[in-house]
Amino acid sequence: MTANPRRTPARSGFFVLLAATSLLLTGCGSSGGESRHRTDDGTAIPTARELDPASTRYSDTMDAANAGNCDPEVMATLTCYAYRGHGYEGAQTALGQCLVKNKKPSEGLQWLTRAADAGWPDAQKALATIYLDGSAGTTDPVQAGKWANLYRKNPSLLSLGVQPDKAIGEKIQTTLSQAQSLEARALADNWVPQYWTPQTALDAKTTAACYTAPRRVIKKPDLDLGQSGSSF
Repeated sequence: MTANPRRTPARSGFFVLLAATSLLLTGCGSSGGESRHRTDDGTAIPTARELDPASTRYSDTMDAANAGNCDPEVMATLTCYAYRGHGYEGAQTALGQCLVKNKKPSEGLQWLTRAADAGWPDAQKALATIYLDGSAGTTDPVQAGKWANLYRKNPSLLSLGVQPDKAIGEKIQTTLSQAQSLEARALADNWVPQYWTPQTALDAKTTAACYTAPRRVIKKPDLDLGQSGSSF
């Protein structure tokens, strides 16, 4: 059976298109300078990572901590962010959990309490769990009940439509006595948020752990050839 010559141009066009698409995808995935998006005058447009390096460093560090990585570098970066105070309760929570994991329970509870006092739901959930299972070296059913109540009714979760972990409430119901439950509920009802402000300065090395200098964008000079000194 002979090939139909009329199909040859179409097939050739398809392979040309496929090759062009492959080159385009390769360019988009490359980190080289040739793949950078540029303005009409050739100026490189900064990437999202370059425009907001602090946010990228923060999210990368949080991802590492949430994956269970509590090595010294991650701990230093978390500490740097945690010391920024209000607005960085996520870092305070992750730092507290890492400290508990690294056998420093008192320091870990301190950071978790700072974040929980500011209304951070993950910190409240962590404290409820820790005070129930004694993973920080001590159990406190009343404190566990208090934080579990606050976590369950946390307005941040409710405003986002996020359902709190039901397992926490179930553990509280099966662990606390009626008297303990009433005391825990009273503590939760009287709770008001408190925002921690650092009173001490970090050493220079730890302070630098969460700082990334933004890259400078060098613009090409405008060349207006129409205003040269030559006359015709």
